[in-house]
Formats: sequence, C-alpha cells, structure tokens
Amino acid sequence: MSSVELPNGTGTFSLSPIQWRKAWLSIDENEKAISFVTSRVGSFAVCFGVILALALSFQLSLAGLALVSVSLVAMVALPAHRLIILSGASLFYFALRPFRIDGWSQLLRSKAEVISILPHPLVLQFGAVGLVLVLSLGFLMWQKRFSNTTAAKRPVLTLCLLWIGLLLLSMLTTSGSFLNALMWSVVGVSISSFWILAYSATDAKGKDNTSSITRAVFLRPFWGGSAAPIGKSYGYLNRFAAKTDDELAVTRLKALKLAVWALLLAVVLKTVTYLAYDLMGLTQLQTAIVAHADGAGFSTSLNWASLIINYFIDLLIISVWGHFIVSIVRMSGYRIPRNTVNPLASRTLAEFWNRYFFYFKELLVDFFFYPAFTRFFKKNLKMRIAFATFCAAGLGNFLYHFMRETYVFAEGDLIDNLAIFQSAAFYSLALAIGLIVSQWRGKKVKPEDGFLNYHVWPRLNVIAFFCFLKIFDDISGEGSLTERASFAVGLFGV
Repeated sequence: MSSVELPNGTGTFSLSPIQWRKAWLSIDENEKAISFVTSRVGSFAVCFGVILALALSFQLSLAGLALVSVSLVAMVALPAHRLIILSGASLFYFALRPFRIDGWSQLLRSKAEVISILPHPLVLQFGAVGLVLVLSLGFLMWQKRFSNTTAAKRPVLTLCLLWIGLLLLSMLTTSGSFLNALMWSVVGVSISSFWILAYSATDAKGKDNTSSITRAVFLRPFWGGSAAPIGKSYGYLNRFAAKTDDELAVTRLKALKLAVWALLLAVVLKTVTYLAYDLMGLTQLQTAIVAHADGAGFSTSLNWASLIINYFIDLLIISVWGHFIVSIVRMSGYRIPRNTVNPLASRTLAEFWNRYFFYFKELLVDFFFYPAFTRFFKKNLKMRIAFATFCAAGLGNFLYHFMRETYVFAEGDLIDNLAIFQSAAFYSLALAIGLIVSQWRGKKVKPEDGFLNYHVWPRLNVIAFFCFLKIFDDISGEGSLTERASFAVGLFGV
C-alpha cells in the first residue's frame, strides 16, 4: 500500500520513500509550502530547520552558531531591517573573528605577549580592526571622489599595490615594538577582508548605489567562510535579493533543502573519515608525504589509498561548509548560486574548477581572467584565452594563497620563508598549464561517442589530474617540492 486516505476525503498521504523524496526536492515549487513559509509561523519554522541542521552537523563553534542563529531569527522577525541586521552582525563578527586562519591569530598573540603596555591581545586586535575599517572607508570614499583617476578605475590593482606596500613597511619595523605588532595585525586583518573590499570597490565603479559606510562594515560577513568570499559583496547580493514575499519564501525553502543536504553530507564525511583513518588505519596525505621524505614511508598501496581517499574527503569537506554558508545566505533572503555542484560529473578540467569551488573560481575570473582577456592578445583568440587563463589559474591563484599566508614573513629568514611557497607555485603553474592544454584540445565528447568515452574516461581523467595535483597543494612548508615530486613518482614504484 503506497498511500492512505486522509479523513473527510481531503486527499491521500503517500507512504512511498520515492514519493517523499520527490515531494521534498520539489518543496520550493509547492504552492502550499510557499504559502505556509510566507506566514510568520512558516518563516520561523524554516529558520529553525536551517539552524537545527547547522547544530547537528557540528560545523560551527557554539559562539558561531549563536551569532548565526540570532542573526537569522532577527531577520525573520524584522524583515524590513534585514540590511541593518546583516551589517551589524557582520561588523560584530569582524571585530571578534577578524582572522580567517589560525596563523594570523597566533602571530597577533605572540606579538602582543612581548608588549608590556597591552593588558590583553584583544586591545591590539580591536585596534587593528578599527584601523582597517577606517582605511577601507577612506579608500572607498577616495575612489568615489576621484573616480576619473586611473587608480580609482583599477581599484583591485591599486589595493594590491597598497597592501604589498603595507606588508613591506611591516617587515621593516623593529620586532618587539608596539608599531611592529600593530602593523602586522593590520596586515593580517586586512588580508582576511581584502577580496570583499576589492569586490566592493569594483561595485562602486558600476551602478550599485550602496553607501561607502555600508560597504565598509561588510568586510567580514557573519556567515564566515574562506578569504574567497561566498556572496562577494552587497552589490552582488542585491542582484539575488528576494523582491516579493513569494520569492523570499522560495529562497528560504531552498536554504532549508541545501542545509539538510549539507547535514547528510556531513554525516557521510564523518563516516568516511572514521572508516578510512580510524578503522582502516590509513594516513592523511600530508603525513604520508612527510613520512616518505623521512625515509619511513608506507607501502605503495597505502600511499595510493591515502591519495585517493584524500581527494574524496576534500570534496566532501568543501561541499559541506560551502552548502551551509550558501544556505545561511539564502535564509537571509539572497538566492545566490551554490558553491559546489556535483564536481564528480565534470568531464573537463575547466568544468571541475567551476563545479568544485565556484566563488574562488569567480574571484580568479573577475580579478585576473577578464582584465587580462580584455587587454592582451586581442588579435589572437587562442593566445588571448590561454594568457588570461594563466593569469587567473596561475598568477592569481598563487597570489591569493601567498597573500593569505604572509604572516610567515613576520619572523625568520626571508629566503627560507619564500621557499615555503615553492609547492604552491608549482601547483598553480601545473593547474594553469592543465587548463590551457584542456582548452587547446578543443574536442568535446558527445553522448554518441559511447558510454565509456562520454561518461567514464573523461571523468576519470579529471579525477586523476586533480588527485595528483593535490600532492603539491600545500603552503605549510612541510615537504619540499622535490620531496613531493618524489612521493608522486614513488606511487609508480620508481
């Protein structure tokens, strides 16, 4: 029996799991569901569903979960003040969590410990946040005031040069001084919000009329994420803002669907991690590479297993946190695209890059590919695309990771610190070459080419390429480029 009659002839209720799945996947198209979510009760029900999925996934700290929960509930309760709530929550988050990686947080604490005039490292942190906010606002106001200048028309290049100048000045200050600690803190805080400021400055060139003050306080959205901003900027969010009650209801239903899917993937991630590392005794890829370099490596079969499982776990990790962030943004009323969309379906390297980490790909395309594409090799389309791809996947990719990790230059020898980035440089170069070759090959497989040629071999090629490339995807300094190459060669018994 697949369905039962409801009382008083009001309809039937399906008992089939297939029908349940179908109904769930189409819930954002169900008129009754949309009507329910337009009500106050329905909006809160969906909001609590998203929060519950976040809580059960254990992807956020208690403090992070509390901030997200309060912010989303406030937006549902006071929809007319969504922008104010979003700005306030983001400013609060920026003040308390200005760094995106632990390296910068640890550097700030170590700098603060040697300065006797500071009662607490938070004083240094809040001071750096305040300075970055003032400098960002000043830049946006300057850009608006002098919009016809070359520097204002190329805000991303201008910001890069200014930031590099700030980094060099910080390196010249006396270690142990208050000025040294403050400047390095400003460098760290600014790089964690650099790309959002770049997007905001780019928006200011267009028709988006968001005020400079509003742009400046949106340097660290309360939903967190990597330095490649999911949601980009206010200007980008406004393009996806729900305009009617029905659009808002659909957007929030999509948020709930994505949050539930992220929760399921989080369970899969926990299960796979437990099976691979705890039950089967496999080692993480980084551990296997370091062990191989020390001459105490594992067997070839175990290294292969570590490499392959690392690839799939990496896909799960980025899918889970990306889905949750997008679900929070959608719950806020902005129907932005997903960050990760079935990367295993990719048949080309470029397609994988687009499906794997959409917003990082967008950053590279927006700030590196398009500027190069519009300026160079205009008479040779093939070279034009290749050079723009190299600027994005090669130079831009490396610059992004290099800038994020520049806390290493606060201490130690300059040459030794530069050597840390050799694997990242090779990774970026290999990725760019792979994408260019993939573009130059030109031929696209078609269904009529056969099942293996269309569905299997292209996808396996993509998986193999990115699997091996992951060996060199490192900026920790553990394992040199030569040692990582030795590990890759060793997989084939050489």
